[in-house]
Amino acid sequence: MMNRDQLYNQLALLSLILTVALVACYLLIFLIKPFKPSTAPGAIAQGPTAAPTPTLVSTWTPTPAPPTPTPRATFTPSKPATVRPTLAPSVSPTPTINPLIPTRSPYKYTASQPILVPDKYGAACGNWGGIGGQVFNIDGSPLKGISVVGWGGPVAEQNKLVFVSGSQNRINKFYGGDGAYELYIGAPGNFDFNVVVYENSQMVSPVVKIRMVDDCARDLVLINFQRNH
Repeated sequence: MMNRDQLYNQLALLSLILTVALVACYLLIFLIKPFKPSTAPGAIAQGPTAAPTPTLVSTWTPTPAPPTPTPRATFTPSKPATVRPTLAPSVSPTPTINPLIPTRSPYKYTASQPILVPDKYGAACGNWGGIGGQVFNIDGSPLKGISVVGWGGPVAEQNKLVFVSGSQNRINKFYGGDGAYELYIGAPGNFDFNVVVYENSQMVSPVVKIRMVDDCARDLVLINFQRNH
């Protein structure tokens, strides 16, 4: 009987020792944790049945540029203009010249402004109409031998009237001196008449167009021609 009791005691003591050893092993494992899986910094721990977590990739969206500011006009108050005194231009003395000498032109002769006057003869109303005047040289002296030609109205162009300046003393007397001419048209009327100067069969003045009128008090048109170069 004692052997059996000793056997039971020894088994009980062995069980106690094994239990204490087992508890000591669990305690040592808990303190040391030799099988703890290493986790990298920033890594997400997953269980054995955890589904993979999708990685979110950020999408870059371009940011629209801010609108360009519209420039605004800056109001600057205007300064009052400085009033400067007006200076009178200085007058330079000019040499005295013959007032009869006309301005040089592309034509050799210049015509004066036509003037309508009564005829020189005192003819009965409606019996006379024409053109008359004088031809002057560049120095204002009467110039003879220059052809004054006219046409228009009742005078056809192919039948031009021609008068050589200074060729008739009677005409020189009526028009104030040598170098006079006269183109007799006939009865006065309302029509255009053309007058021009010829020299050596060349036209040496612009064609002057005159509007004749049916008026006894204005049946003569005075036009003078003067050489300008």
